[in-house]
Amino acid sequence: MNITDKGSILIVSLFYLITLTSGYFIHESELIREKNEFSQLLVTINSYEINSENNSIVVYEDVGKPQPTKRVYNARSIVAISSMYKQRGYRLDYITEFLKKVGDQDVVVTRIWFSKKIK
Repeated sequence: MNITDKGSILIVSLFYLITLTSGYFIHESELIREKNEFSQLLVTINSYEINSENNSIVVYEDVGKPQPTKRVYNARSIVAISSMYKQRGYRLDYITEFLKKVGDQDVVVTRIWFSKKIK
């Protein structure tokens, strides 16, 4: 084996060593690095379930489980509901409203998307 063969083997071995070492450090930094995971919350409010006389709103919370959770809050408006969720640490992402026919009446359905960073 001549000197150029030994040099080639040395260069290839160093290349493999550097590649494996850098891959290990990249993998370790991915495991240690804090991941930006968010929990999503979808709040649905039907206009016929807003009762301003009793100061109550029925809200359906959907966090991805099979059935949404029905909650009743003491509030008079959708803005008050979104403020309550913001105080709990949620960030408002989107608000959509659309008309839905329920029986003979048109109902305005408001959907509010929230997200919250998981610690």
